[in-house]
Amino acid sequence: LLYLLGARKIDLPGLGAIGSIPYSFSTLCRNNLSCVTNINNAVLPFNAGLVSLVDQLNRELNDARFIYLNSTGMSSGDPSVLRKSSNLLVEDVTIRFRVTNVGCCPARSDGQCIQDSTPCQNRTEYVFWDAIHPTEALNQFTAGRSYNAFLPSDAYPTDISHLIS
Repeated sequence: LLYLLGARKIDLPGLGAIGSIPYSFSTLCRNNLSCVTNINNAVLPFNAGLVSLVDQLNRELNDARFIYLNSTGMSSGDPSVLRKSSNLLVEDVTIRFRVTNVGCCPARSDGQCIQDSTPCQNRTEYVFWDAIHPTEALNQFTAGRSYNAFLPSDAYPTDISHLIS
């Protein structure tokens, strides 16, 4: 539909490690690491399908360009220390998250913030806003790595900065 409406440069973001979000970890998996791994592994075929879809769309719609953004890969490794490259291409930025396993606000049973609750003051140190959604700090990290890939695996076949040029 986006293509039919005139879009010619489109990114397809993959799913992240949804087994590692606080809601999945504490509610669905009850702190069971093999459950978390199983959920995270279930994402991999979907993301692989997106890579194949990007190749197919780039072959079939040669007046458009599609890219895949590897959300899982960007957030892999130690979540307390995430690296991104800056838009200047000359320096790396290290983001230190201190809280990776709970949200910044108290959450209801459905994982969202309790209405009228007071969120944490140090929001930039949290990976998650509530038990499901990332914080602005993590979204900025992902946006930076999507725009200017820090690793070749962050985006396929290229990152957003090359897509728009």
